Formats: sequence, C-alpha cells, structure tokens
Amino acid sequence: MTRTSHTLATQIRNWKPFSYLTDAQFSNLLDSSLYVNAPAGTMLIHQDEQKKDFLVLFEGELEIRRRFDSPGHVEQLAVGRIYPGQGVGEFALLMGVTRQASVLAVLSSKILRIDGEKMEEMLAWSQHFNDELRKTANARVRMNLVRQAGPFRQLPLDRLRDAFDLMQTEEYEAKTTVMHEGENGDRYYIIESGTAEVWRKDPVSNETTLVATLGSGDGFGEEALLLNEARNATVIFTSRGKLLSLSRDDFDQMMRPQMVFEIEAKKALQMVEQGEAYWVDCRYPIEYNESHIPGASNLPLDKLRELSATLDPSRPYIVYCRSGRRSIAGVFLLRERGLTAYTLIGGLLDWPY
Repeated sequence: MTRTSHTLATQIRNWKPFSYLTDAQFSNLLDSSLYVNAPAGTMLIHQDEQKKDFLVLFEGELEIRRRFDSPGHVEQLAVGRIYPGQGVGEFALLMGVTRQASVLAVLSSKILRIDGEKMEEMLAWSQHFNDELRKTANARVRMNLVRQAGPFRQLPLDRLRDAFDLMQTEEYEAKTTVMHEGENGDRYYIIESGTAEVWRKDPVSNETTLVATLGSGDGFGEEALLLNEARNATVIFTSRGKLLSLSRDDFDQMMRPQMVFEIEAKKALQMVEQGEAYWVDCRYPIEYNESHIPGASNLPLDKLRELSATLDPSRPYIVYCRSGRRSIAGVFLLRERGLTAYTLIGGLLDWPY
C-alpha cells in the first residue's frame, strides 16, 4: 500500500472488529491488503467468485446483489447499497458477502480490500487466547511461538492450546547437538531463544553441509514424526538457548485425525426449524447488524465466556461466523463449559439459504 492509502486505512483502527487486533497484526493486515480506485461500473466481486475479502468503502457507493433459495426452495433476489457514513464513521464496512453475491461500484469508489481469511485467523487467535495473553510476557512469547511453528498452523485453536500446555522447556549450551541425523525421532522442537544450524549429509558425496540456520520461533523435527522415518538432519545450537518440545505421543495426538464438532447447513437448518437447536452468531455486532441468519442470537466471541452463562445447558447450539474459523473457537469455549455446540461448516460464506 502507498503511504497515502495506508494513512487512510488507519481510520478503521479503532472500530470493531479491527480494534481487537494487536498493532502488529493490524499492520501486517494492511500490508497484505489492496487499495483500489474503482471507476463507476466496476464489478468488484462477481457472483460466481469465491468470497474471501472484506471491503472497506471510503468514498463512493456500492451495490450488492445476491440470489438465494428460500427455505421453500424459491429463488429470490436481494439488492442493497452501501455508502460511507452508514453508522461507521466516514467509511462503510462490507464483511458479509456470501456466495451467489456480486458487488458493483455504482459511483467512482475508493476501496480497501482486506484478506478475509487472514483477518479471520487473527481474530480467532486473539479472542480464543484472550485469557492466556494476559499472562506473563514469557507465556505470551511461547504461545505465539507455538502458533507460528509449521505443523501447528493448521491446528484447531483448542488443540493448539493443548499443544502449548504439553510443551516442555529445555536449555542448551552453545555447540550442543540437539538432534542427530539417522536417529529415531521422538520429539518435535521449537526454538524459544538462541540460534542453531542444520547440517545434512549428501547421499552421493557423503559430505555434510550446512543447509539452514534457525532462530527464535523456528520449529524442526516434524518430518520424522509425521513420516515415521529417521531424522534427516543434525541440529546444533550455535549459541546458548531454549527449546520448547512436544513428545511423539502428544504430537501424534495433536496432528492425527481428531474429533471436530461440525455440521452442514442443511442439517443445521433442519435442527433449528424443528426446535432441536438454536443459532449463535459469534461475530461482532457491526457484522451481525449488517446481515445474519434469522433468529440468531448475537454472542460475540470476545464476550462468549461471560454470555455463555445465559445459555440453557439443555439446548444444543449451532455457532457460526463469517467463514467458520471463529465459530470453531466459540464451540470450544461453549463445550468447555458443558454446553452442546456445533460449528456451521463454511460459516456465512457457504450459507445457501
């Protein structure tokens, strides 16, 4: 983004859901976003296009058209327009664009396109670990290290927290060999502090060469555990440092097929219509007010711990968000408190009704 567009984009910093991001997260989000000057008549999102972006409209006017099936399977068309100043300062947020929808610039418009998947991931992380992030600085650093480590990036957030709790801490002196090529793998490692080198033997020349250097936040050792093979490299600390490690058994438990409480749209709608379940929208009020499933209660993820006490433990709940990322965290929080909950697969992005 240019300096001017970046300055303009910071107008949204204090508005939910952006205000729940850390400064580093918000900066990272803006750096990956695209600022667009769209002439009147520009089709910004096509009906058959995969909906990934959040749109922030600073100037102009947008028209949203969406075809959908009513519960009676009758095709309908909904048309709406948004423009800056619709209750959100000097800009407008469009976060609920679902499938079968198109977005057209009616007037010449200035728009920020934000990577919705990245933002969902950041919001889910921030809210799910809100309590843990209030702990000591060391705990915050370690938790973020676990989150960034390769094989853990795709873990559901509840499993990620479990992995963090199971991690052991070990200290090493410089020139200490942590892992030997050819040995059986029994742990996965993340460097908390210090630096290390990765050495590997060439199978043709039989020479050992330096193939990588590692630092804080880098993980290693997962290949042997996932593939059930011998270590393919040697890792040596080049400075004094600390490692976080996870045993093979715990690693297998985290990474292997696991129980996921998900439900498809058709089954979810059927359960709700028959009075067997209730909708919970775990997005922020500004998202909920823009568009939501009829009958859904709005229990924002950052308030869910407190608001869960108002829910009836005898009733199942179907939790949804925009894409399904945040609702997974929401389901974990509710189940942690003894409630029966499911996450709507694909969230509103894949909601067909």
